[in-house]
Amino acid sequence: MRVIATILAVSAALLCTASVAVAQDSDAPRGALPHWLPSERWVYQHWLPYDEGRLERVLGRTRGQLWRHLRDDAVHNLAQLARRRGMTPREAAVRLVEPRRRTVSRAMFATLVSRAERTLTQGHLSQHLLFHSLHQLAIPDRARWIFGTRSVEAYLAMRRAELSPQQIGRLHGRTQAQMLARANSALRTEADKGVRNGSFTRRQARILLDRQLRQVPRFLGQSRYNGPPRTSPAFTPELPPNDYANNPSISSDGASVVFDAYRATIPEAKALGEIRVERVDLATLERRQVAPAMPARSPRSAYNAQISADGGSVVFEQAEGNRNFAKRYGAMRVLFADLGRGTLANLSHRDVRGSRTAYNPSVSADGDRVAYLTSDDRGRGGRSVNALEVRDRRTGAVMRLRSGGDDAVFEPHISGDGRTVGFTVADGRSAVHVRALPSGPTRRVARDARDPAFSHDATVVAYTTGSAGRSVLSVRDLADGRVTRITRSADGRALDPAITPDGRFVAFALRRGERSSVHLADVRTGRTVGVSPAGDGAGASAEPAVSADGNRVAFTTTVALDGKPAGTPGVVVHDVAAGTTTLLSTHDAIKAGPGAKARARAAGAAPLLCGLAP
Repeated sequence: MRVIATILAVSAALLCTASVAVAQDSDAPRGALPHWLPSERWVYQHWLPYDEGRLERVLGRTRGQLWRHLRDDAVHNLAQLARRRGMTPREAAVRLVEPRRRTVSRAMFATLVSRAERTLTQGHLSQHLLFHSLHQLAIPDRARWIFGTRSVEAYLAMRRAELSPQQIGRLHGRTQAQMLARANSALRTEADKGVRNGSFTRRQARILLDRQLRQVPRFLGQSRYNGPPRTSPAFTPELPPNDYANNPSISSDGASVVFDAYRATIPEAKALGEIRVERVDLATLERRQVAPAMPARSPRSAYNAQISADGGSVVFEQAEGNRNFAKRYGAMRVLFADLGRGTLANLSHRDVRGSRTAYNPSVSADGDRVAYLTSDDRGRGGRSVNALEVRDRRTGAVMRLRSGGDDAVFEPHISGDGRTVGFTVADGRSAVHVRALPSGPTRRVARDARDPAFSHDATVVAYTTGSAGRSVLSVRDLADGRVTRITRSADGRALDPAITPDGRFVAFALRRGERSSVHLADVRTGRTVGVSPAGDGAGASAEPAVSADGNRVAFTTTVALDGKPAGTPGVVVHDVAAGTTTLLSTHDAIKAGPGAKARARAAGAAPLLCGLAP
């Protein structure tokens, strides 16, 4: 898992506050942001007042057609589709809720019709209810129980600081198994409440829960925050407005680094995608975007990238965005970029029926094999299944190695030689496993362990262990069983290990309180050196990636550097021999347009929610 502690999710903040004065939905108060949603429980618990199947029949559209229509929710709503079939919004709302007339009170029926009409006339509301099923309150409302934080506010503050829910729980002594079970329980409890109070049907509750539960493993490991940002009392940005970057990966020879770069303005995001994958040649510092140009009016984000050890290919996730502010809206898929040929291939969505998401890709050294996680509903009405898959690009074959249930699979890593896959399983307490390909045995490496990183032939594995908020880094030689302890509990919480192909060097982050720093350990000699830039005490550095010789370490840092303000995450590379640190990402200041400050103040006067991502 890759995380970076930041004071503010800059891009999310600016996309919510800059250069926009009018909300999409007409029900929004004057001055509300484009993402505004009413602060009503049925909205954030996704208690749809009618069944989705009936909506499709009444409007004469499939779910995919509804998705495409609502992609530009600033100008499109479901009432437009109702009018094409000769119905007013009120008439369509009554038809949608009509099957419930005999099962609820007269007053509740009137409430459901009113809610149904609002879902028809308010584009962003319907987009949220139908296609953002984990933008909900069930999980954050129970953050103390699920993640061990002292309060809901503390949990949200850490999410806005780009820590994944999984990382938050680990820092507070929760295991992956506990978080998964309790998050699922919270979602089931809220769905049951909605059924019991008549807000939605049991059939719709089953549809919603199936959709939500299959996304929970992905959600737990996702560090990128997509919810409402923290604003200052004056409703002005807390950090200088500029792009930011994180999640670096480095080729084995240390010649190329790829990373995720975020755009800070809506016009750029709409034209080019909210997030892009960039590659930097360290000899020339030439920067190129990995993903190709997008079709017109189809913003797509590319992120969570990893470069192959030979530097010839990059794998990453891609998701389409909505058209009015480019926020990710479509299902995620895994793509493969051949840098030498300049081609792009879709690895995870061939011959797929129904809704499918693929994420967390890991690529072998030569790019021939790619491991990733999937979530698939197997077609309309089918029960969802999560799985760990490996695609062999030479043969086209897909190996499904493990299906996730209550013991869901996390953190897949394929070895450099492509012969072994490692992963974490939430089986009571988390445990790291390895599996020989294609059909070899599965072997448990360590109990109460996570964050695995493997040598080229998977004979050496680095991982973190610990509980009750403590985390130490160890390296195990699987041939002789020897375990080398790299850090102690007193050093801080260890995370984000990255290991060289020969297993000699391990780069990792140490977190102390709200700060973190990056270090490099020589497993053979026991020597450890810090590689974070000066001033690390006033910032956070994490997410290291290391070259084969251990001389270059790329990582993310919020420390102030020439060309990057303090607090903003950016990607750097440290040359251990030369003792130099070079900024690779760009952070040009962006000036707000006329009246932006006044619009932000006006927006802050109303209850504003940018789509809560727990």
